[in-house]
Amino acid sequence: MAQDRLATYPIAIVQDRYTGVYSGGTWLAISTADSPYNGQSRANFVLNEGPHGDDSEAAEFWANPPDWIAVGDSPQEALDRLLQGRDAGP
Repeated sequence: MAQDRLATYPIAIVQDRYTGVYSGGTWLAISTADSPYNGQSRANFVLNEGPHGDDSEAAEFWANPPDWIAVGDSPQEALDRLLQGRDAGP
């Protein structure tokens, strides 16, 4: 389990631009935030597109979010949910 958790680092935790309107929470935790996604890092994508894009982008992203992002009402809750999802994996 500890080895699985190490595979999530680095983790970025950011506030949700839309304060949970689309995501259901006010904080986002991003697993392996430096991994490539759509030609940029996951963290950069989250901060500039997808969840933090315009309303339609955010709604579309949260309709079927990837497993590398989790949501919570606090930074700790978002992190806990991210790690729980990782632990519950295959």
